[in-house]
Amino acid sequence: MFTRLITLSFAVCAALFVGCAATMGDYLDETARTERYAVRETQSLDIPVEFFDDILPSKYQHKGLGIINDQETFTQMWGLYTKEATSLPPSIDFRDYVLIFVYDPNYYNQVTIVGLNIWNGIANPIVRKTNWKMSIGGNQQMRKIREQEGAKLPDPKVNVAFLQVPRNRPGHPGVTALLVDGSASDENDNLVIPIPEEP
Repeated sequence: MFTRLITLSFAVCAALFVGCAATMGDYLDETARTERYAVRETQSLDIPVEFFDDILPSKYQHKGLGIINDQETFTQMWGLYTKEATSLPPSIDFRDYVLIFVYDPNYYNQVTIVGLNIWNGIANPIVRKTNWKMSIGGNQQMRKIREQEGAKLPDPKVNVAFLQVPRNRPGHPGVTALLVDGSASDENDNLVIPIPEEP
């Protein structure tokens, strides 16, 4: 059972994040100094795909990477996770922190965040995942057959790893953006998700 979210030490983050805005091009510049921090391995949850398709705003996610910015959204996610069980959500101070998440958007694979690369406030998770190539939601033909038989089908789910990181705001140095995709040579493909100063 998932009982806690892994957090980077605030003392370490305050000392290391410069908390200034930067671009993905800056991050990928060969001359840029990128710090790498190990984190204790995160636990992960099986979350219904419905949360990412219908609830979490698209501005907070891209191809299996993103952030959860506030308590209301986190509570909605937790409600889907515990639909068939009873469990209270972990306590998260969204005023000072934000949740980074990672999952495989193409297949069901177990995902773990094992570290974090950071440059000028831009965070880039170091991810380890299995290579199962299992269809999200299981075998689609079997789902159709069971649906025709009137059987109750489980919600399609993905395995999601979370990391709690400091939010950058006045007097509280932290992460300014999450690196999600792109190429330093193509400005139209430089994708970061800015992290708001407030939930």
